[in-house]
This record gives sequence, structure tokens and C-alpha cells, in this order.
Amino acid sequence: MSTPLSAAQAVLIEGADAIAFANAQFTIDVAALAEGRWQWCAWLDAQGRALHVFALLRTRGDALLAWQPLGDAETMRAALARYVFRAKVTLRTLHDWTVRSLDAAQSTHPAPRTIAYQGDGYAIALEGDARIAWLGPGAIESVDADAFDRWRRADVAAGLPLIDAATRASFTPQALDLERIGAISFGKGCYPGQEIAARLHFRGGNKRCLRAFAFAADVEAPAPGTPIVAADGTAKGSVLYAARDALLGVVNDGDDHVPLHIDAASAIALSTMPFVD
Repeated sequence: MSTPLSAAQAVLIEGADAIAFANAQFTIDVAALAEGRWQWCAWLDAQGRALHVFALLRTRGDALLAWQPLGDAETMRAALARYVFRAKVTLRTLHDWTVRSLDAAQSTHPAPRTIAYQGDGYAIALEGDARIAWLGPGAIESVDADAFDRWRRADVAAGLPLIDAATRASFTPQALDLERIGAISFGKGCYPGQEIAARLHFRGGNKRCLRAFAFAADVEAPAPGTPIVAADGTAKGSVLYAARDALLGVVNDGDDHVPLHIDAASAIALSTMPFVD
């Protein structure tokens, strides 16, 4: 049994130079990512800020699938295309693909960080509540809003630092805690923003942190980029994304221990949640 969650936002990167091309752009050691495995990954700008955070699946020896849970795949494809030059690489946004939640009791449960090839698509196990996501062709059907909200809340609880257009190029890898989910390597060759990210890693200086917060379920969930403020309205951070009663945000280091709110006018109180494995 499967439940459709949303349209899949994904870029297919394939060709003889696909792995070398991705390795020169992305934050993980793509060359070490074996066929049939996947890993969280990011693409930074020259200032070391995250443009995209995504799951990178090596579906074949010469093919990668970059899935962005919050979108937008076409923006990423168009931006990557500027760096192809003469490399033997093709970039294609996958249209009419769907993300489904698979019932663990009725499907093969992929081992951690491995890809299970099911039908025309790919199943991967995600952090939080033994979830299995299936990515494959097929137009989105009617969506179960409650199921989608539970899925997004599991993302929050797992501390997956997903970003969209509103938060793009706003945060460093340290602020998003990319190292915790294995989405960045400091031992591979150069990639955009690597020097700044490495300096923060080895010398310190990061002043922001990733935190999950709960809030009352009877208020409207805040949109990505919504300010997180102190009781007096002083800006303390911003929302990455939210579910019905929980959100993931980036706040000033140490400020998660003081009373925080969404929108000083409505004063939606936040309480810190621990991340789950």
C-alpha cells in the first residue's frame, strides 16, 4: 500500500562525466557514492551558503538523481547547466513524478542509505518513524493532507534541514547542521563555497544553529522564511519549514533557550523539541 504525498522535485544527472561533474559541485564525495546507494547532499554558492539541500541517489554507474523534498528542481537544473561546459553530462528535470509513502509492512524495507528498485522507481528509507519514500513516474493524484502533514512533521523531528526558494542562499552548512546527516565532506577536493565552509568547520565562528520547535496546533503553520522572534520582537532566526504543530528553524546559537515566538503580533509561542534518530 502506498500514499501519494506530493509531486517529486528531482533532477536527473547522467552521462560519462556525471559523477565527476557532481563531485566538483556538491558537498559530499560523490565519487565514493556506490551505485545503488544514496546520501543527503548540498550545493553551496561561492559564499558558502546552501542553495539546495537534497537526497542524491546513484541509480546507475553514470546516473544520479537529486531529489529536493521542498523543490524547486528546475531552478537547480538551470543553475547547474551553466557549469557543464564541454562535460559529457545531461541535466533533466523529471516531470510527472510522484513521492509516495510506502507501507513498511507491505514493501521491501531498504537498508539504510541503500536504494530499493521497485517498479519504475526507487524506494529509500528516511530518518524518523521508519519511513519509506518511493520516487517514481506518475502524475500526482489526490493527496491525503493528514498523511502529508505527518510526513513533514517527521522531517522536522528528524532535523532534516530542507530549504526552498524563501531560504535559499541564507545559511551555511554549520547553521543547517549538514555534518550531522552526512551531507558534507571536508576531506574531498574543492567545490563551490568549500573554503568558507571548511574555515567555519576547523576554526569555528558559526553563530547559528538548527532547532526543532513545537507550537499550538490550532494556529496556521508559518511559511518558510518567517521570522522567529523574542518576546520583545527582536529577530532571533527564521523558519525553514513547518508542519501543523512543529517547525524546523535556524536561530542564533544560545537563543533557543530563551522564550521564542513566531510573529510578534500574534505571539505564537515555541517550545524546543529534541531531534529523533
